Parts: sequence; structure tokens; C-alpha cells
Amino acid sequence: MKVSVEIITGTFIDADVSEDTTVKELKEKIAAEVKSPVTRLILVIGDEETRRMVMEDEDDMMLRDLGVGEDSHMYLFFKHPDLVSEEEESKGGGEDDDDPMEEVSSEAESPRGNEEEDEKPKIDGEEKDQAMKDEEEDSDEKVEEDEEAKQNEKDGEAK
Repeated sequence: MKVSVEIITGTFIDADVSEDTTVKELKEKIAAEVKSPVTRLILVIGDEETRRMVMEDEDDMMLRDLGVGEDSHMYLFFKHPDLVSEEEESKGGGEDDDDPMEEVSSEAESPRGNEEEDEKPKIDGEEKDQAMKDEEEDSDEKVEEDEEAKQNEKDGEAK
């Protein structure tokens, strides 16, 4: 059967599913289409008089058991990512295997940065403090030299 899912932006997704398809299976199909995790999707089903949000505990129900049939029209909304994170934490922080989004560590993102770190000499806290003081002194000397050069330039022009 064909069902039509209208996204809040006004875009439509037409999905071909069987009557035995579960809400979760439909959400997975939609998630792949909209490139968003299943945990963020909110489906609203029914006509004007019976319209309601499909609850998460209904994900294992078949569409036909919820009154979804051929040419049914439903709406898709998205949970805010922060709300999804809070819900996952309150449930024990378990990751959802159906979530197509993966976290990537900073090491994986920037292998070049790690090589540079390996090349830098390791210094302890005292050496680091001294290095920062030396940099400040060098910076102060540079500013003084620049000011002297400008003053000399002005003096040379005035003569």
C-alpha cells in the first residue's frame, strides 16, 4: 500500500509499505529519506477528527492496527536534538542501534593534528610557564622596537 507522509516543511514522502509494516519500520524508511535519526521522528496519523501523535510505545504496532491504510496521509514532525539527548540520558544513556548518526572522535577527525602533537616536545608545567613568559617578553620587545622605529621615522621627517 502507498502512504503519504507530509513533512512540516510541506515536502511529501510517498512510501510503499505492506499492511504488516510496523511503525518502527516506517520510521526507519522515513529516517533514511530525510537523513535524520529515528529517535527524532514524530508521526501524526488519522483524519481531522481522529488525528493523534503515534507514541513511542506504539513503534512495534502494525500500521493497519492504527487505522493506516491505502493512500493514508500522515504528518512528520521532528524532536529537537537536545530533547532526544535528554530522553536518552533519562532512560539510562543507552545508544539506539537504529540511530544512523555516529559520533566521531576528535582523533579520527584530525589525524594530522595528532601527528603534530607527537612532534612537539613534551614540557612540564614550570617549563610551560617559562616559555609563556619568554613569549611575552619577546612580544614586548617587538612592540618597543616598532615604537622606536616609528619615532625615529618621525624625527627623520621633521629634520
